[in-house]
Amino acid sequence: MALPQLAPPVSTPAELSSGRAALSSRGLREITFASLLVLYALLTVGVLVYPSPVLDLDRWWLDLDLWGNYPQYHWFVEHYVMLGQRGPATLAFLPVFAYVAWRRRSTAPLVMLGTSLLLLNASVGVVKYAVGRVGPRDTSDVHQVFTSGTLFPSGHVSNTVVLYGVLAMVLPRFRRLIVSGVVFLCLTIGVGTIYLRTHWFSDVVGGWIAGALVLLVLPEVMPYAQRWTDRAIETIRERRDHARRRQLEPAVATADQGNSTPVS
Repeated sequence: MALPQLAPPVSTPAELSSGRAALSSRGLREITFASLLVLYALLTVGVLVYPSPVLDLDRWWLDLDLWGNYPQYHWFVEHYVMLGQRGPATLAFLPVFAYVAWRRRSTAPLVMLGTSLLLLNASVGVVKYAVGRVGPRDTSDVHQVFTSGTLFPSGHVSNTVVLYGVLAMVLPRFRRLIVSGVVFLCLTIGVGTIYLRTHWFSDVVGGWIAGALVLLVLPEVMPYAQRWTDRAIETIRERRDHARRRQLEPAVATADQGNSTPVS
């Protein structure tokens, strides 16, 4: 007797729509990542090859002499760009990530912050040391590369993109407001570093792109980072519980011996 054939499960319109949206979002992210990666490579080539339009733009911004023409803004700009400095900015917003993690009873916000900073340091650091570019404070030569310099891309600007971008990710309720603030901060801090002559214009553009690449790849890396973190926490708990049990064993054995002593 032949068994009746079961009809395949039929997806509801809502499930189909959700699946298409997820695929569309991931596909758009992959296309954006590939496009920015190509742009990043072209920008890097433009920095390394002389002459190039990239270096011409760097020279144009240097010739504006923003600091020399507007010295009255120096004190404000010097302190304002600290909003993008990795150490102070991360420490300032670390309580926010910790609070969100506590409210959600999840380590995910802190793991996301740590993972993003690790990705940023690794990806930006490699390019910095490979290019070896010197900044406008030390030279007027826009093409001084393969030296001890570490200015391309701007870690200051890329950190601004990543830190406040991750903040927008963990606070979806305020995402639009934070994204608007992120765009403003990235633009103004980038121009501020040019004003202070700590970076060339192409360093700033490279920092924008490098930060955006980290934000785009972060959702793909997060499941692995979260899994490793959960395993590490579980291992620490197991070892702690094991150590406690070993500490209690002598006391339990002594108590058992006392209870088993015959009464004369």
